[in-house]
Amino acid sequence: WISTNIKSISQFQCGSNPINIVAIKHPSSQMSTANHQCAACGAESASIKRCVSCKSVWYCGRECQVSDWQSHKAKCKAIAADIAQADSHEIHKKEFDRIRTQYGLSTPENAEKIANMLAETGANEGVSAPKFAEMFGMSTTEAVVFLEWIKVGIKFKEETLDTAKAAGFGNK
Repeated sequence: WISTNIKSISQFQCGSNPINIVAIKHPSSQMSTANHQCAACGAESASIKRCVSCKSVWYCGRECQVSDWQSHKAKCKAIAADIAQADSHEIHKKEFDRIRTQYGLSTPENAEKIANMLAETGANEGVSAPKFAEMFGMSTTEAVVFLEWIKVGIKFKEETLDTAKAAGFGNK
């Protein structure tokens, strides 16, 4: 699953700690152009239409789509929400990379400044976006985007470490 669904990985060095940013492939980019089977009647054809919301099922036409809606509705809404979230993450990831590059935030000197700011503030307090913006000469909006991605990376790292510990990795 990981090798086929990970679209990009960026690593940001925060002091001596690497923070990984991951983007997941959009489900519609994984669809084949082969014949598809109608989810309602089972007919197979290259000309049937895909569900516009979730892009995960195919229908002969409106009649089949309407007849299948009650069984498909919950799954469709969940998949559509996942797609929207993935699209949002992709957009924010690109903005994070632009900010990181434009302001040289990956340089050892700036990474050290950022690590110190994160260490100086309590885990619940967070870094002040206006203070961060002023320190690196960026807008407050850019600082918020950057700091939110840092939070995502830290949360991912913590969850990964917790999962690894629960599975017995790292225990001596």
